Amino acid sequence: MIGPAIKAARLARGLTQKAVGDALGINDRHVQAWEVGRRNPGRKHLAKLAEVLGLQLDDLLPRRT
Repeated sequence: MIGPAIKAARLARGLTQKAVGDALGINDRHVQAWEVGRRNPGRKHLAKLAEVLGLQLDDLLPRRT
């Protein structure tokens, strides 16, 4: 799941959900929904989200087996 990775990276960087949302131009409720697994970020947000969180895009995407 992508939610725990988003939350862990956000907390590691000392960011609030609002700060992440502001950086992406979205409401912090979207970020919260991603973190708890109610929604997943859309393709248009993934690259910027990884950048804001200091991650590579591959670090956010679930591993396929």
